[in-house]
Amino acid sequence: MRISVFHPGAMGSQLAAQLVAAGHEVHWVPDGRSDASKARADAAGLIGTPFAEAVAQAEAVLCSCAPQGAVEIARQVGRAGFGGVYVEANPLSPVSLREAQAAVPDATFVDAGVVGPPPVGGPSPTHLMLSGTAADQVAAWWTGTAVTPMVVGTEPGAASAAKSSYALYNKGKAALAVLAFQLAEKYGVTDALVAQQTRADGGSLKDPNLPEQLRAVAWRWGPEFDELAETLDEAGLEGDAARALRQVWTHLAP
Repeated sequence: MRISVFHPGAMGSQLAAQLVAAGHEVHWVPDGRSDASKARADAAGLIGTPFAEAVAQAEAVLCSCAPQGAVEIARQVGRAGFGGVYVEANPLSPVSLREAQAAVPDATFVDAGVVGPPPVGGPSPTHLMLSGTAADQVAAWWTGTAVTPMVVGTEPGAASAAKSSYALYNKGKAALAVLAFQLAEKYGVTDALVAQQTRADGGSLKDPNLPEQLRAVAWRWGPEFDELAETLDEAGLEGDAARALRQVWTHLAP
């Protein structure tokens, strides 16, 4: 199968690499992308292709990028008349997901969400949540790879909800740990906080360098919490909780 990926970042490049390993022909658009993106694409075995050709000749499109760019990518692909399988693999709220789906009216739309680290064969599994009428078809693309597909529903929205639920827990916990370290540093009691790592619920307190380590992803995690807040709002839950945690990433971003 010929698949085009927009745009291969840290996660998208590894998802694409697994598709290449499964025998698919995977393309990407290098125009305007950074040297780091080009290096990732080369390492993954992706084929650099102009945008018009990448869309026109693709049987499927995989969109895996930062959430703030997802709807615009769908619009660009939709304007090009794409009519294959469109996999939206970003952590989007129901509102953003509906906008992305409406932007590709001729495509078969599949909602997706990645839970876990990039699929490089480590001990922690990479689950690819999928929902939509073609979810089983998309799941088969990764047969025999380090990606573990999980079909969670027949309608778009279920996969994003599964991803968002875990992201709220996992990245919310990280945000609280960052705040805890910042507070402890203000009062000079970081060692006392780190000492609590031995408790059953203290795993996030092992490394006082966590705030600095997460600085590199804060620009991406912040917008993800915007989407999480809208998702909680639509579910009738406390979206303001996600908005408060979003401020951690706002202040941490370089």
